[in-house]
Amino acid sequence: MSPGKSSRRRALTYRQHFAAAWSQFVRESFDSPEHAAHLFGVDGSTARKWWEGSHAPSGFAVGYAFSLAPDAASRFLGGSV
Repeated sequence: MSPGKSSRRRALTYRQHFAAAWSQFVRESFDSPEHAAHLFGVDGSTARKWWEGSHAPSGFAVGYAFSLAPDAASRFLGGSV
């Protein structure tokens, strides 16, 4: 049985939610997109997209966020939709 349109819609909604939550985490936890880029080892363009909320990170960055700033990561990323 295929998941159908409803499941895809929920996944997209969660992706949008997560991108916004990640953006808030990054803006609250780091001085600038460049600061986040340096600490996460990503290029400036990626960090700016995170900062703006237009993109969310891959799993490595989420895991690393919990090691860099566990309280903030838990506050912004640990909740549910």
